Amino acid sequence: MTAVHTSAEQPLSPRTQRSHNGVVIAGAGVGGSFLALLLGRSGLRVTVVEPAAHIAAHGADFVKPRGIRLLSDQSLLPELMSRGALRRDTISYYHDGEVLRDFSYQEHTDLGYFLILPYRELVTAIVESARRLPNVEFAFGTSIDGAESHPADKTGTADEEHTGISAVLLSDGRRLTADAVVDAGGPPSPVRSFVDPRQQIHEYDHDVRMATLAVTPSIAERNRLYFESDGWFAYFYPVSTEQARLFVGVPRHEAAAVFGEHRGKLVERLRGFATGSADALGQVETARFVPAPVMALRSTPYHRGNVARLGSTLFSCHPMTGQGMSYTMEDASLLADLIIRSAEGGPPLAKLLSHDYELRRTVHDRLVDYGDDLAVSYPDPARYQQVFQPVLHGGDR
Repeated sequence: MTAVHTSAEQPLSPRTQRSHNGVVIAGAGVGGSFLALLLGRSGLRVTVVEPAAHIAAHGADFVKPRGIRLLSDQSLLPELMSRGALRRDTISYYHDGEVLRDFSYQEHTDLGYFLILPYRELVTAIVESARRLPNVEFAFGTSIDGAESHPADKTGTADEEHTGISAVLLSDGRRLTADAVVDAGGPPSPVRSFVDPRQQIHEYDHDVRMATLAVTPSIAERNRLYFESDGWFAYFYPVSTEQARLFVGVPRHEAAAVFGEHRGKLVERLRGFATGSADALGQVETARFVPAPVMALRSTPYHRGNVARLGSTLFSCHPMTGQGMSYTMEDASLLADLIIRSAEGGPPLAKLLSHDYELRRTVHDRLVDYGDDLAVSYPDPARYQQVFQPVLHGGDR
């Protein structure tokens, strides 16, 4: 993998293939794929570069109302429902086995529901819609191995409007010229290092693991999130009519003993506070738990020149908010609008990003701070109730 370079620093081989100007997106997650769909439908040429051979299997399963509206605007809801998306309207919260609150989306939102769908199914639906467009390409199994920056002016510097990446070099030998480049959460690459890799990362004191269970009557009825005074939490919810997820979080120092080969302690503790899900606990002792890393992340720069960040390279919040994926699709929608405006003769993209895209920082900071508050308050029911904000949990009234 090479660093960002100018064409003068590294001449191209005559055999290197070239393309017309367009947009290059690094990463085929929900943000990059949704951005590709929006740009493609506007008529722009888009290439999504994804080192993995397939769409990722793991990611958030929730789409809250603000994300649902964006998917509906692109006529994707029928496809998602055909893939088994579940409409849910209530999440019940418990503390030490007692009901703390029921959060009704019918009460707090105009839409009245949220969706649950395995991450891969959601992204696949978006990718397949984008692939139907002749001007959109998904290059799976391909990496960005180098990038060319815009040449500097005679003083050796370039102003913001003329700073950026003019072309990327792919592992398949192609050179793609680009009017805009987006780092949408793919693995580290010259695109990411060009913007500035500085990020503020906060790790939490709990260790979180995920297991797949069979759906039971309690899980089918509603989502149930349990808290315990000693810092444990457990979340049971379905992802289809047959399969469910169980996320368990424990203080980090207890993780090795709790998730070891003998699950007696885990089952015993869950029986003590996961009171509404007793019918599912019989599966826990033999379930296969996998790590589910949880952290908060904030990026320092949101862009540099014509290169913008999106998705998990931009921000990440504690999953207790359930809003990360919906906010990423909102970011993609705004970013698409800015790229299209610039391409249609508007102000330079760098100026639009500086003026408009940077405004999302306030929105992201609010959500990240909210996730932090939830993550430290849940052992104390009174404090958690004070922290809980319906609007930030997906409500709009």
